[in-house]
Amino acid sequence: MLKRTVPLCLVFAACHTGTDVNEVPSFVVPGSVTSTPYDGNNDDLLTGGLGALGLTGSGPTFVDPAAPTAAELRKRAIYVNYRALVDISTNGGYGTLYGPNVDVNGTPQLTQGKIAGEEWLAYDDDGTGRVNVTMMVQVPSSFVQDKPCIVTATSSGSRGVYGAIATAGEWGLKNGCAVAYTDKAAAWACTTCRTTPSIASTERARARPTPARARTSPPT
Repeated sequence: MLKRTVPLCLVFAACHTGTDVNEVPSFVVPGSVTSTPYDGNNDDLLTGGLGALGLTGSGPTFVDPAAPTAAELRKRAIYVNYRALVDISTNGGYGTLYGPNVDVNGTPQLTQGKIAGEEWLAYDDDGTGRVNVTMMVQVPSSFVQDKPCIVTATSSGSRGVYGAIATAGEWGLKNGCAVAYTDKAAAWACTTCRTTPSIASTERARARPTPARARTSPPT
């Protein structure tokens, strides 16, 4: 049982207060649960410390490209995923109509839009050791336990765990909600498994040889 239960409740189970007991589910890889606080100045939940202006600049680099740190990889992932889904051009409205520095009322602020809080990570293993899903929850410092809210920000099938940070993630964080993310593996499972009970069985089904008739090209 973990001592700090509120963020994990938001990811793994329904709970009402920080005093509830929250046992880690069996599908969570043992020892994979980690948490990192961000002060909203040097680093933050929404922009990886880059701020609204930094997201429009050249991408963050690695001190040692051959051995990037986890913090460097995270910053780069946020930068790439944010820009992938949002037009960061001024003419497009970035910084005036939307963006980290625009508040929930649509008003531009003289800030970089950084959001302080805590980020929790864990990994889901289907039991094979081959099909893992990254799970993450970001809890902004503005989160109110007495009036909790949570927003899901599942990535599309082509992106990692930060894939929806610029869309559902930003909205949730700005509104004081915890935001739960999963990576492309979970998105793929949800969109392709249909009635298949697990990611592993879905993968096995995909790996089966395709019947000869299905391989025949349709007539033109």
